[in-house]
Amino acid sequence: MALRVLVLLFVVGGSVEAVAQVGDGRIYVNRISFAGADFVDDEVLRQELLQLEGTHIDTVALERSRQRLERLPYINTVQIRQQPVAGVPDQVDLIITVTELPAREYRLGGAYSEALGLSGFGYFVNQNVLGTGQQLLARLDGSEYQTQARLFHTDPWAHADGVSRTIGLTYQQFDQLTADTTELDGDFLSATLDYRYRIGERQSINLGLGIEDAAWRVGSQSSLQLANWVANNGDSQPLSNGTRTDAVIAEFRLGWHHNTLDQRIFPSLGLEQRFDLDVAIPGSDVEYVTADYAFDKYWSSPRGWVTHLKTRLAYGTAYGSDTTALAPNRNWFAGGPDSVRGYRDGGLGPRDSLGNPYGGNLLVANQLEVFAPLPEKWQDRLRLGVFYDIGNVFSTEDIVFSDSSGDPIDYGFDVSELRQSAGIAAEIKLPVGLLKLSYGIPLNANDRTANPFLRDEIDRFQIAFGVQF
Repeated sequence: MALRVLVLLFVVGGSVEAVAQVGDGRIYVNRISFAGADFVDDEVLRQELLQLEGTHIDTVALERSRQRLERLPYINTVQIRQQPVAGVPDQVDLIITVTELPAREYRLGGAYSEALGLSGFGYFVNQNVLGTGQQLLARLDGSEYQTQARLFHTDPWAHADGVSRTIGLTYQQFDQLTADTTELDGDFLSATLDYRYRIGERQSINLGLGIEDAAWRVGSQSSLQLANWVANNGDSQPLSNGTRTDAVIAEFRLGWHHNTLDQRIFPSLGLEQRFDLDVAIPGSDVEYVTADYAFDKYWSSPRGWVTHLKTRLAYGTAYGSDTTALAPNRNWFAGGPDSVRGYRDGGLGPRDSLGNPYGGNLLVANQLEVFAPLPEKWQDRLRLGVFYDIGNVFSTEDIVFSDSSGDPIDYGFDVSELRQSAGIAAEIKLPVGLLKLSYGIPLNANDRTANPFLRDEIDRFQIAFGVQF
């Protein structure tokens, strides 16, 4: 066979190299080695490669391998260099040079929202425990109303084919669900085991089991709805100043995540979807099912306009003869920056016997935003635009609501009760966090009724701020 010589140009990690091809026109990979990897095991890096030894050079596989390596939280940059094998004209060695990032991170931070007020957090994470690529995370979150401590360990390659395993412990305590809700004390200790299976580069499926030891307590300042739920669910017992109920809940979890966004902050193209299904396994002291779907889609125009559509649909319900309704802490709330701007954060929907937000088991929320093009020097730090929001939260279970006169109120789903607003919005990326500002004008608020149990609370100017330092 006559010798054929071809010259190919490879572009990998920004470098261009010329390689002579001979024989059948293909260049084969003899050996792959890593340089610069001082604190991570060679095997951990090889698991991310799609280009393998003994196979012919595939520029697509090389580029995807580089991207996968750079997505590792302890890797900064990756460059791939081809080195001819002496005396073998159709083979090359691949030298992959990585620049590492610190695997350990300590961080403190805080946030502000109308629903939770000021809150703070601190965490420690080691993304590369003993060079194995495994992650250990400890985190503490606290606000005026809630405290949560979490400890997680993740092995990203616990099983073949990219199946990761996460073991977690969580403790949560609260005395109110939001700034405006009625008194409800809760203590929860849970352990979870989750497996995640990657589907290609952009999707994953989660399967998990959890066990939770839960306790709720109501007192003299609690609403009738909260008192009824605590008295009629779980292992309830009267106290000298209220009622307490305990429950052991075994839970099955199913999740799906699809992400094609071009960047994490200020994306302009792609979409992100999440679906989470939680089922209390039959025989648990409290039995329920919840489903939560979130959709974020971004479009950009040649002139720099960015359109963002955000949708969230969530539903939960109790099942079985021993559970009357979804636990109050599993309800959703509507109103505010994350659902319907122009209305008080968490203030839409059902109200309990004290006139405070109770939340609901059905959430419908849609936000449409259009951000204007800005000068290049501002594009990575500021977004300005207009928005249109529509949504609300409803109660479709057998919970009795009434006003101060004792007249029943139906907070079930009704299209006419979907609240709407429009206005202007700004997002500012600061060195310490992301600041969101909005001024919303309610379009169909029920804010003039004399009945406070049906009246919407208006809050046109709203701020949401997350900070890390």
